[in-house]
Amino acid sequence: MRKTVIISATIMLAASPEISAAQSAGIQRISNFASGGAGWRSVKIDEKVPATKFTAKRIQGVPAIEAYARMSMALFTRPVMVNLVKTPVLCWRWRVDDVVRTANIAKKSGDDQAARIYIGLDLPNSSISLGTRAKLALARSRGGNTIPDGAINYVWDNRFPVGTARNNAYTKQAKIIVAQTGSAQAGTWVNERRNLAADIRSQFKTSKAKVTSIAISSDTDNSGETVTAAFADIHLVPAGARCQYK
Repeated sequence: MRKTVIISATIMLAASPEISAAQSAGIQRISNFASGGAGWRSVKIDEKVPATKFTAKRIQGVPAIEAYARMSMALFTRPVMVNLVKTPVLCWRWRVDDVVRTANIAKKSGDDQAARIYIGLDLPNSSISLGTRAKLALARSRGGNTIPDGAINYVWDNRFPVGTARNNAYTKQAKIIVAQTGSAQAGTWVNERRNLAADIRSQFKTSKAKVTSIAISSDTDNSGETVTAAFADIHLVPAGARCQYK
């Protein structure tokens, strides 16, 4: 993903009106996609790059959004309000047909992922360096004040071990955390659980961040490959509580 793509993506993600996800029994459900993609929208990032296609369908009996990427990039996104004190743990299910074989998240030319959960963040000034604040201010002067301060990306990678955490190849304000890797579990649903609040504290050194948006994506614009992924049952639960997949 090119640097200009990262900037334009964050503009579009944060510019949408806020949507509060329903809460019940201490669980905050973002979407299980039983009603398709209601509340979500596809955002094409770069007019020069074909858009990843998102389709609501049942996959192995699970209501899901399928992402089909062929030399493409786009985001399927919705704004959210999240109480990280009450529900700090992010849960979701995903599957991939295969990984992006030639991807390498350590390089700008390899910044592709078979599947990705993107969390847009509003950060306190104390956790942003003066230099970064200046860069954000410049970007906002050109693209508007809606550009978020940072992002956590949970990815299904092709080479780095699970638990790897690193800066995006283009900007340290976008953090990459490898949640799955390799093709051993390709073709099957995999349940995920991450303490989002803890990951934000670890990566941005703050406990005062606010979640502004969630997006799903598959992108192969750099590698030119073709992959299919699917996402389901995105929700948050209290610390110590079990994820509840439908």
